[in-house]
Amino acid sequence: MDKKNTTIGILFLAIAIGLMFWQNKQVEAYNQEQARAREEQRAQMIAEANELQQAAPVAQTVAPAPQAEISSPKAVPVVEADAPELRPVLENDFFRVEFTSHGGAIANVAFKNYPAVQGEDEPYVFNKEGKAPALAIDEWVDGQLYAQKAAYLVEELSDSKIVFVRSAGNGVTIRRSYEISFVSEGPATYTIKHTISVINDGSGVHMGGELFVDLGTSAPDASDAYGYSLVSGYYNGESFINERPSAFSGGGFFSSKEPKPFIRKDDYILWATTKNPFFASIVTPASPAKAAVMRAMTLPPTPEGKARLGMTNAIVFEQPHLAPGQRSDLTMDCYIGPKEYRRLAELDLHQDRVMQFGWSKPFGTIGRFVGFVGKLFYTGLTAVQEVVVNWGLAIIIMTLIIRLVFWPLTAKAADNSRKMARLQTPLKELREKYKDNPTKLNQETMALFKKYKVNPLAGCLPILIQLPIFIAFYYMLRGASELRFAHFLWINDLSLPDTLASLPDSLAIIGGFPINILPLLMGITMFYQMHLAPAPSTDPMQGKIMKLMPLIMLFFCYNFSSGLVLYWTVSNCVSILQQLHTNHKRSLEEAAIAVEEAAKAPVRVADLSKQKGKKRK
Repeated sequence: MDKKNTTIGILFLAIAIGLMFWQNKQVEAYNQEQARAREEQRAQMIAEANELQQAAPVAQTVAPAPQAEISSPKAVPVVEADAPELRPVLENDFFRVEFTSHGGAIANVAFKNYPAVQGEDEPYVFNKEGKAPALAIDEWVDGQLYAQKAAYLVEELSDSKIVFVRSAGNGVTIRRSYEISFVSEGPATYTIKHTISVINDGSGVHMGGELFVDLGTSAPDASDAYGYSLVSGYYNGESFINERPSAFSGGGFFSSKEPKPFIRKDDYILWATTKNPFFASIVTPASPAKAAVMRAMTLPPTPEGKARLGMTNAIVFEQPHLAPGQRSDLTMDCYIGPKEYRRLAELDLHQDRVMQFGWSKPFGTIGRFVGFVGKLFYTGLTAVQEVVVNWGLAIIIMTLIIRLVFWPLTAKAADNSRKMARLQTPLKELREKYKDNPTKLNQETMALFKKYKVNPLAGCLPILIQLPIFIAFYYMLRGASELRFAHFLWINDLSLPDTLASLPDSLAIIGGFPINILPLLMGITMFYQMHLAPAPSTDPMQGKIMKLMPLIMLFFCYNFSSGLVLYWTVSNCVSILQQLHTNHKRSLEEAAIAVEEAAKAPVRVADLSKQKGKKRK
């Protein structure tokens, strides 16, 4: 019967895994169909807008909003600036900032030390696919944000500074200045100091109002298949509030949410960001903003036709009314660069929260502890890497250090498990004896544990300790830009699964399934580790569940980054060595007990012989 139940359980697990692959294919097909529908709708809207423009040209200078293709109740005609576009550049040894005179903002930012494709020289470009320049001034029109593309003149240009200026009419001048640094360390390397000045030299009052500053567009990355690290958010002095693309897409299998064109949060905005796993745009104004408007936007699909969503964000300021002769200056520091913790940690408003090493909700204390541990691991990992040079080797060494630190605790837990295994027979007898008296059973069980000095919960302690460590490593490794394109043995990128090949597409549901080596090694080592460990319980159901744990973990971690799976596999190997040591120690103890009992046996026989001889006399 037990074999039959086990077979049925494995069969249902295999069916569930197969259904998951089938479901993923259905979801991908659905997303592609929705993307095609949105593109067709967008093309129709643009065609209608062009017809309107030809019939009655519109004087307002705006560009289509990034959200138009997601949800737009009204099409806004496209009218570009009349003056030719200029593309001046500021650059240092680390990044190249290309500006546009249409809007006086940042067209894109290229990171010189981070290639876009592994093995090629072309740098990664932030906002490459953005429909609005970074730091563009947006306008709110009919419930949507549209980037201004009014023509600016270049008033000043040097190696480190550029100033754009334009007349807004009625004697009002808008001046936008940008300045970069040439330092080689710290966050200043990737920081652009920006000031928006509004000067009223006219004779009337210039009315203020809400001013929206766009942060640019973050594109998804292959290492983040589920979009967990593709977010827009802000920091209010207590928590990092953020949204992912899934918050805007609507639909879903368990709910019928309507698509959202944007999410506005009115709050105390100390800084705001839009980011993917490795790169971020972080805008820190000199005075806090009043709100953040987060949006998702459709990007061009992959060559395979897979739909893609990016994230963008805009922070909202309250511009004052300006009397004649008055001016207002809005100053901000804009970090646009890689998510390198050592740089971001030097900023004074907790901008390192964009690393998302931990979390604040729903388990605030635990989340903060995980974040603290993640920072420690990151610092230790980078220190080891500076010595050994290779990131994969650094992960192995860091794992060994962690396991050595916790060796006494895990050894004690293993010893407790060994004692628990010895008590399974007496525990079973107690259950049979007091099966109708639960109170007496609990009393006798606790008395048995006390007599043999066994703590039934001690075996769970190492797992409870390793779980936050595993989570901290997961959060740390998934957002460390240093692991991007890092090699180790056959692994080409430690931020991605170590896929060597894929199953042929002709194999029905499992066609195209990737073959990842490290997760398979992790499952094998976990299975062998559990095979060596003594059975913690005589309950057949618990035993079957424990036997399925390696398969469950393999399924759960199969598409994790190879850096994380490398950590878990090495940790399993250390556990195997520790279990072998524990088993060897147990064998020696059992042998010593057997020798002691054998030595006592002849003495008892001799005593009995003497006693018989005395009786005969």
